[in-house]
This record gives sequence, C-alpha cells and structure tokens, in this order.
Amino acid sequence: MKKKFKHVMTLSSAALTVISAVPMSLVVSAVDTYAKETTEIKIQTNSNEKKQPTYRNVMYYGDWSIYDGQGNYFPKDMPADQYTHINFAFVDMDSNGDLLLPDQDAAFASGVGSGHEWGSQLGGIIPALAALREKNPNIKTGISLGGWSKSGDFSKVAADPIKRAKYVENVMQFLKYTDMDFIDVDWEYPNSVRQPDLVDNKNDEGTPDAGPQDRENYLTLMQDLRNALDKQGAEIGKTYELSTAIHGAKEKLEEHMDVKRLFDIIDFGNVMTYDLHGAWDEKAGHQTALYTNPSDPTSYSIDAVVDYLLGKNIDPQKIVIGAAFYTRGWDTVEKGEDVSQPGLFQPASATNKDADGSASKGANNEATAAIGDGGRMSGVWSYRSIDRLKAQMPDLKEYWDEEAQAPFMYSESTKDFYTFDNVRSVTAKAEYVKKHQLGGMISWMASQDKATNNSAVRDELTKAIKEGLFGKEALPVQKQDYDLRLDVDMDIQLGSTDSGKKGFELTLKNNEVLENYAGNALQPADKFYSTVKRPKLIFTLKDGATLARGDYKAGTVTVDGNKTIVDLAAVYDGRFLTPGNTYTFKLVRNDSHEVSPDQIESVVLEQYYDDKTQLSSQTIIGEAESNQAPVISGVGNQTITVGESFDPLAGVTATDKENGDLTDKIEVTGRVNTNEEGSYTLTYSVTDSDGNETTAKRVITVKKKLVTKNHNCSE
Repeated sequence: MKKKFKHVMTLSSAALTVISAVPMSLVVSAVDTYAKETTEIKIQTNSNEKKQPTYRNVMYYGDWSIYDGQGNYFPKDMPADQYTHINFAFVDMDSNGDLLLPDQDAAFASGVGSGHEWGSQLGGIIPALAALREKNPNIKTGISLGGWSKSGDFSKVAADPIKRAKYVENVMQFLKYTDMDFIDVDWEYPNSVRQPDLVDNKNDEGTPDAGPQDRENYLTLMQDLRNALDKQGAEIGKTYELSTAIHGAKEKLEEHMDVKRLFDIIDFGNVMTYDLHGAWDEKAGHQTALYTNPSDPTSYSIDAVVDYLLGKNIDPQKIVIGAAFYTRGWDTVEKGEDVSQPGLFQPASATNKDADGSASKGANNEATAAIGDGGRMSGVWSYRSIDRLKAQMPDLKEYWDEEAQAPFMYSESTKDFYTFDNVRSVTAKAEYVKKHQLGGMISWMASQDKATNNSAVRDELTKAIKEGLFGKEALPVQKQDYDLRLDVDMDIQLGSTDSGKKGFELTLKNNEVLENYAGNALQPADKFYSTVKRPKLIFTLKDGATLARGDYKAGTVTVDGNKTIVDLAAVYDGRFLTPGNTYTFKLVRNDSHEVSPDQIESVVLEQYYDDKTQLSSQTIIGEAESNQAPVISGVGNQTITVGESFDPLAGVTATDKENGDLTDKIEVTGRVNTNEEGSYTLTYSVTDSDGNETTAKRVITVKKKLVTKNHNCSE
C-alpha cells in the first residue's frame, strides 16, 4: 500500500529559479562590457541566495565508511560546507523491484558518533545525513541506486513494465520517507555482461543478464524515474533532481547507451573518469588523467570523453567529471627509458597473488586481502594513507605528467607503480570545468580524503575542488522550504496536576500507520519518517499567558515571550512517539486564572535530531503562523536627463518582519543607459530566510536635456 503524505508548501525562490547554462563568469563579463558603454550602475547581489550553484561539487559517501576500514568516518565529520551534493551509496534492489539496503544497520541503526544509541529511531547514516543538511543548507542529499557490485537486477527489472513501475514507486517512497533531494542511478553497466567476482566481493552480483536490450530499457527506466520525480515534486512542492553515473570512455558509452537521449532526460551526468586504467591492463597508466598523453595506447582521458560528449551536442552544464581520492597500482612495472617518467605506460608482470592464489599484476592494497573481501590485488590505497604507503616504500617517488596533468608514483626498488589524484591535479580539473563551462566534479569518496591542519576533517582534495570551482565564498543555499507533515494531533482535557492545581492534561497522538513492504529498505525508512522524534511543543494561549510543568512527564518547560516551549525529549519515554501510540503530560498556567481547553490558541510540533538540529515543524492545533514577505520601498518611477548619474539602489530599502533590514540583500536586474533616451525597466528582488521573495518593478525614463536660449535687445 502506498502511504499518502500530508504536506505544507512554503513558496520558495528555489522552486522558481531558472537555471542558466551560462556560467557566472560570462555573466560578469557581460555586465563589465555594458558598464563601459553606460553610466556606472551599482548592482548588489546576495551571494547566499537560494538558487542553483554555478557548478556542482558532488561527493559519494559509502555506508561502510563508518567502520574501522575507513577510519570510522561519520556524516558529522564531513566538510559539508564544501559540497553541493552528497550521494549515499548504495541502495540495491531484488529482481522484483523491491529495495534492499546492503547494510540496514549502517543506514538506520548505528550510532554514527551522534550520541544516539544503536537501534535508536535516529540511529544510522540516513538520519545523520538529514541532520547534516539542516546544518548545511548548501547541500542536497540523495541516494545512489545500484553500484558496481549491485547492478545485477537492473536488466530484469528495467525490461519488465510491472517490475519497473514497482521499482520506480518504491524509489519515490524511499525518497519521501528520507526527505532526500535527488536520485543518482549507478547501473554499471547496461549491455555489459560481467560474471560476479566472488574473490573480490562475496556479495558481488555481476551483470550476467545484461544484453543489447539494456540500451533502450535503461532510457525507459530513466524516463520513468524522471516522470515520477516531477509528479511527486509537484505534489509536495519540491524540485527533485535526477543524475546518473556513466563510464568515462567513449567506446564504453557507445556500447552502453544513447548518450544524447540520456542527457535530455537527466539533470546532470556523473562521468566516472576514474578507474580508466588498473591492474587489469597489461601496462601501467593513469586512472584519471585530465588530458591524453600521446604515449597512452588507449587515449583515455577526461578531455577525450568530454570532447566526445560535446560532439553529441550534450549541454556542457550537465557534464560532471570525476576525481579519484584513492590510488590504483601495479606490482612489477618496468622502468622504461624515460627517466623523468619511470614506469609510465610500461609493461607490468603478474608477480603478485590474489587472495585465492591466482596470479595478479596488481600491487598490494591498503587493506589485507581476503577471499570475498577485497581479495583482488589492485593497489588501492586511500589518498589519506599515501604518506603511510611512502613510509613502507622509502624510494616511492612522486612524479608529474605535464601532458596528462596527472601525478603518479614509482619505486625503482620494488617496481611498484601507483596512479591517483592530488591537489595539483584536482585543481587542474576544476580549472578545466570552468574553461569548458561544464557542470562540476564528482569524487569517490569522502572517507578517503586527507585531514588538514591536524584536524579530524578530511578535506584536502575536497577543499581544493571547492575553491577551484567556487573560490573562497560560501556556497549558495539550496534548501527548499516545504514540510512533509505527520498525521499527529492533540487531545486537550482538564485534570489535577502533581501540585494539586487544576491544569491541562494533554495527549499527543501519532496517527501514522506503518506499511508492510518487501525488502529491507522501506520498512526502516517508513519508521524513521513516521515516528515523532525528540519533540518540542510550542504553546500559545489566546490571552498571552504562559504555562509551567504540571507533572514530570512534561519534561523541560521554558518560556519565550508569550510562548511556552515543552521539551518532551528531556523525559526518556517522551523522546520518541511511534505510530499508533500516545503520550500524556500535564501543564498549568503560570498565573492564578482558571483553565479552560479553549484557552489554547495554537500548538506547534517541532522534531529534532539533537538539542540544536531541527528536522521539521508543523502546527497541530490552530492556524500556522505565516512568515511575512519582505517589503521593498523607494522604487517609484523616475525621470532623469541624458548624461545624469543614476544609482538604482539610492534610496531603496528592504525590510522584513522576521529578518529585519534586508537592504544589502537586494538584487537588481535590468539596465539603464543614461547616455540614450528611452524608458528602462528595473526589477528589484529580495528573499528572506524562509524563502519568501518580494519583487518590484520601476521605470526609469531618460530624456534629453532641455536647452533654453537667452534673448536680449541686440538680437
């Protein structure tokens, strides 16, 4: 059964933004050029406005990041102020289209360093990501579907209309329950048969059912997801995004899909321009080169695949290129004759052994190889561990390939060769994105980055990418203002309190009903959504009076002006109210007046992740207080003469009841040529912290200066 959602939509500028394919740098250039032809016009913009960032800084977060192998890296540890998108990896499915979590406990039970005990209603990565987004409104969170080892059922499900429809509906439900912002489809890969590699991963599905039919079925699935996202977004007042991960080599893309049709469907495509070379190759090479080195027999590079995509008339703003926060390596590689680039594009020998004893060209991994758990020797080390790798191999030296704009390492004593990204290479990639007006960068993955300044924040490469794309300015706010409402109400009775004084006996009721779902993903997601979490109740009385605690079950009661704030999370039994259950507590007036149920004007329910991070707010009694839009003043029509100076912001102000003075947030669009007669329209806009936008127009008329002759008697 599909659960119906109640919602309240607040009009947001994010829902109205028109995304331009023109990069901001070109807009600035146009303004500068025009300024040379006109009187200077001062236009102020709000750098933190709620609109699509010029570029994207997308980051994968794997659910195994929380364990020892990745240094117990939790969502709270991420430099979230540096990202625009965080991809939760991965959500799987079965052959019927039911959703599966590869690690349900990691997603919805683990403490993840949050202070929540294991199994708590707020336990797990997904609730932690929800909290992270609330603290960092510059990010969007989403789910990555499939992945390298979990793409085995895509072929069957996409080919069957009934299964495909079920899968799409399940994905939409999961997205609502978790309140995420986008879907990223990682089908690796359509029309590419691969048997499971159980030596490397005991849970690897492979893609044994892949075939030519995948090319069309993939696009059908993507279009169905697009349609469903747009429909659901319209219903709840939210703009969802759809992305996909695709191969980084031209011939693979031609095998997998019609890229032009794909990019017409999606918001952006994450081109996996990493793993382009590895221990499966006969020769060592760059796994993530920016440009093609002529000596590379495959010609793989970011520039090569971008050139291919642009040749297909793909919108460059939809192309997101990849960065590797890890190495790939070969065990025994000949030095070659070029002493400045030893080992590069040189033959490798299978002198190492995988966990099952089979011969391998790969170098040792950071983690000990075991059958079914990283059993293939691939030379994979996290970027953050490269210093430890160098310490184990003292003559492992770092080199730079100027043509490829890519680093690599080689040891003359062991003949080990490693390819990776570093600060210099990701900075070059960011510059490439801007030069070619691309959509941004995606990185695999957050836990593998290196901490800087002796902190726990792993951000060395992340920060280089962010600053390369955006500079040092704060990223734009992307949070959309809307609410998914729980079916919750309150019963008000009168009764005796612990002090013997007559007061209010209040029963909070959770009327939600948990649905029965196949698979292991939607059930915990439904429970997370449908449970009232760490509730605070804000009471307003009609006569302005305030309330106090009437029994211990009322938790902590504080007063702010004429509002009474009841924190039920201060009581163990009040922390969570699961579907179908109630919680009763008592309050008394702070004055001596008699109590009556009709004295309560409104009650607002707020839910929290922790003491400070609010997840949602809804009014359960009375009318919701509407946030008032800003007011713009001083924008009356004006007439000036040719050549007269004009400042469009002179005398213009913006105020807001909730936010105060917003004059410095005013944005002006339009132009006035003070050197030419005519009527010019300027549009003024300002947005408050709740996303309420006010616009106003004014007409500036430029007229010729009237010249009057002086007459005298001599004429």
